[in-house]
Amino acid sequence: MRRSGQCLCGAVKVAATTPDDSLQACHCIQCQRWTGGGPLFSIRVTDLQLSGTKNIAAYRASEWGERAFCATCGTTLYWRVQEKPVAFVAPGLFDDQSGLALREEIFVDRRPDWFPPWPEATQSTEAEELKKLHDFLEGEAP
Repeated sequence: MRRSGQCLCGAVKVAATTPDDSLQACHCIQCQRWTGGGPLFSIRVTDLQLSGTKNIAAYRASEWGERAFCATCGTTLYWRVQEKPVAFVAPGLFDDQSGLALREEIFVDRRPDWFPPWPEATQSTEAEELKKLHDFLEGEAP
């Protein structure tokens, strides 16, 4: 499905295809700090188009990760592996979020005690996710 939307102030506009309806919730410590406590909700996208790119600021949060946000209003835009195409964006950017469902929780061993799990979502730990990331960076994963 093709979806479009914008940041809170409208300085950055997005359009992308969401191949499916699957949302991911990341509970890593960086995502908790970036969002102010909860997980970072994201959705896989293809064919991402961004306008207002002069308003996008990015922060290299680790040796492999980059987090982007609107420099005007601070809206979370996306997380990506540095030097790779953006694959996940914040679903709250989209005007139409109908049909989306939380299907995956990652870094669940870092989830705060006060935040309940989604029983319907697959669960993976920090160690499992870091292994997937290592394999991806080494070219062993699709």
